[in-house]
Amino acid sequence: MKNIKLSLQTVAQTFKHYDSIKHSYSGTFIDRPLAIILIFLLLPCFLINIFLALVTRRNLFLMQYKTDALNRQVILHTFSCGILLKSAILFDICLGKISFCGIPMTHTFSPSIQFCILNQIKSKAGIFSLYDLHLKTGLTVMSKEQLLEQQLNGNVADYLALIMKSFMSSCLYDRTINKLKKTKILSLFGLKVNNTTMDEAICWITKTNRHKQTSNKTQTNKTQLGFFINVHSINLSISNTEFFKKLSKANALFADGSGMRLAAKKAGFLLRGNNNGTDMLPYLCRRCIESNQSLYFFGASPGVAAKAANNLIVQFPGLDVAGTAHGYNKDNNDEQIIAAINNSGCDVLLVAMGSPVQEQWLLDHRDQLQCKTALAVGGLFDFYSGSISRSPMWLREIGMEWVWRLIQEPINKFFRYVIGNPLFLYRTFILGLVNTGVK
Repeated sequence: MKNIKLSLQTVAQTFKHYDSIKHSYSGTFIDRPLAIILIFLLLPCFLINIFLALVTRRNLFLMQYKTDALNRQVILHTFSCGILLKSAILFDICLGKISFCGIPMTHTFSPSIQFCILNQIKSKAGIFSLYDLHLKTGLTVMSKEQLLEQQLNGNVADYLALIMKSFMSSCLYDRTINKLKKTKILSLFGLKVNNTTMDEAICWITKTNRHKQTSNKTQTNKTQLGFFINVHSINLSISNTEFFKKLSKANALFADGSGMRLAAKKAGFLLRGNNNGTDMLPYLCRRCIESNQSLYFFGASPGVAAKAANNLIVQFPGLDVAGTAHGYNKDNNDEQIIAAINNSGCDVLLVAMGSPVQEQWLLDHRDQLQCKTALAVGGLFDFYSGSISRSPMWLREIGMEWVWRLIQEPINKFFRYVIGNPLFLYRTFILGLVNTGVK
């Protein structure tokens, strides 16, 4: 009886959570007209596939059996031979068997959530979904339940936008799991990069057992350093041998941004997550609250670190910020700063001074620091202090957050993005430096 009562409570809570979902999924009425238009445009390809099937005496279509997140079986058709084999799915959409956007087919919800959604809304499985879009780009800002709720509550414009964003992401970041290698450490541009999910990265940062017993005495290990690797830092490391050596000395390198996802794909690796610091910080705050660990904010302009810390304390009640200090150290009083950090007893130190200054500072002073972990976080404090706004989600979903940063600071970011991004792509796809040692 107790188990039945708990199950009913779970179902009731889930119903309450999904009560805001509309009873009809907006935008699906355009599925058939859009599919017919695409079939007409692709008709020459279809005729070639039909001809090849007749010549080779094969069945025109092959069937794929899948299960969507609501545990419903879905049958998808592909051409048996020819070109654009997966385009046969347009016929399934035209016949109303599936939708362009709908319930994802890449995971399964719990039975209670399945029951609630099936009773709340009539929606078919879709070849695109908001969850799959975030999966391809490595975003981890919402749970799959939140993503589904947001998707199903969208309007017609959101539906069309999801189709376009999903198509772009499929072209750029398609996760062909069978072809890409899975490994815990990626070898990119001569650097050993941790291939971690967001949760695994947080676990590494907040790991508590960083002390070891030797001869009945406790020996404290050096502060563990974590650096974030993005397009800009890769360009710097290729043109600056010293910076490359600095990056190599970190205990962990985390892949940050769509550029690293493209590079990993080019090298034949499956990048498991986009570990950028801006998305990571809320997860880090929650984990620090759970594990009773504290943060120290060091860097950025005067007042920025303190404001960012205060905003996060309000957002995450119970967060322990051991202290803050700005990064304008004109008097070279590093000893005072380090003493303040150590006296605070912080567990995790965040240093925001920009590359390559922040990495050099941490490497120079790691032996003096007593915190367990220190991260070089770039402009992180500017975002959380409100000094600089974060890009709209739709830009982040297609891996174009850098465009927003360029709009905000066109002069300061011109070389980094307008020159740096094409240079990175040239080095990755033309010169082929991505999977070779560049030093």
